Amino acid sequence: MTSYDSAVLQAIDELAADLVELSHALYAEPELAYQEQRSAERCAALLERGGFDVERGAFGLPTAFAARAGTVGPQVVICAEYDALPGVGHACGHNVIAAAAAGAGLGLLRVADDVGLRLTVLGTPAEEAGGGKVDLINAGAFEGVDIAMMMHPSPYDEPGAVSLAIEEWSVAVTGQASHASSEPELGRNALDGVVAGYSALAMLRQHLAPLQQVHGIITHGGDAPNVVPERATAAYYLRAADMAGLEDLRTRARACLEGAATATGTTVEISTVGHVYEPLNQNPGLVTAFARACDSIGRPLTADPRGAQISGSTDFGNVSQLVPALHADMAVHSWPMVNHQREFAAHCVGPLGDRTLLEGAKAMALTVLAYAESPALVSA
Repeated sequence: MTSYDSAVLQAIDELAADLVELSHALYAEPELAYQEQRSAERCAALLERGGFDVERGAFGLPTAFAARAGTVGPQVVICAEYDALPGVGHACGHNVIAAAAAGAGLGLLRVADDVGLRLTVLGTPAEEAGGGKVDLINAGAFEGVDIAMMMHPSPYDEPGAVSLAIEEWSVAVTGQASHASSEPELGRNALDGVVAGYSALAMLRQHLAPLQQVHGIITHGGDAPNVVPERATAAYYLRAADMAGLEDLRTRARACLEGAATATGTTVEISTVGHVYEPLNQNPGLVTAFARACDSIGRPLTADPRGAQISGSTDFGNVSQLVPALHADMAVHSWPMVNHQREFAAHCVGPLGDRTLLEGAKAMALTVLAYAESPALVSA
């Protein structure tokens, strides 16, 4: 371990109480995508107090920020997420992600000028919905970036996590209202159109390729039982291992929904919501460096005994398609509690969650230092 490594680890240890406090504060006041005003400000304020030059509302996004340091050397971006989920709050542990990113940045700040780094802790809103990182990509936030990274809490460790491409659909079916008892024959039931489409997609699942997935909910089914519903709506996620698989799934899912509309005498409108997320393209050199960093801080990796699993989808996948990138899943040792459960959210602010955020900060910081010492590792 180098003197720079030791200095960074010491800095993170000194900041441990502040980082845990940040994580718990974000957990206590969850905010949804693009609405993360308090969360973004808490992160930005801590980084600013630590010595970063912080731009709030960065790249035209009100709840993004860019905390910058260093003037020469490779450009490194550490991504902080802090949006929550509807209904279950921080059940994906984004409070841990944000605190770990801040910790890694503040630790590296101690040595950034000495080792030659241009460092940005980038506050990235709206991962759970919308795709804030894609907004940031389109605004130029990753132009000239040499590497990007983040960590994500999970039941088990997987430094080289795999994710799926995803597209979100909003589906609206329109029919004809009528009295459901006296003149039902004059109506066309929009809810039937939605239900028939949902059932058709359920039957399609048997014939999907591995890792093609469709899941959805009915979001509106009518206004009164005695009125034939003239409008009903649903929301769907389509996922696949790659963009070609997603395009195939789009075609087949659209056929299901349009066929259901034809069968029920209704019409259907399908709209894409937010941005399409691409699958993760993990950089092998960064994955290896991160695993070594975990070992050097005394954190054994706890692999999923079921074997490698898919980590859902993330807009960091789009980042990883542009620059050498690392998205490391880190265990909070919660199994059988898993992401998107309230119990997982509570676990992320327990002792094991707090430990993981500090170890995540350290492991990311050491990975950045390994890259600064040997930039060729991303070409390995």
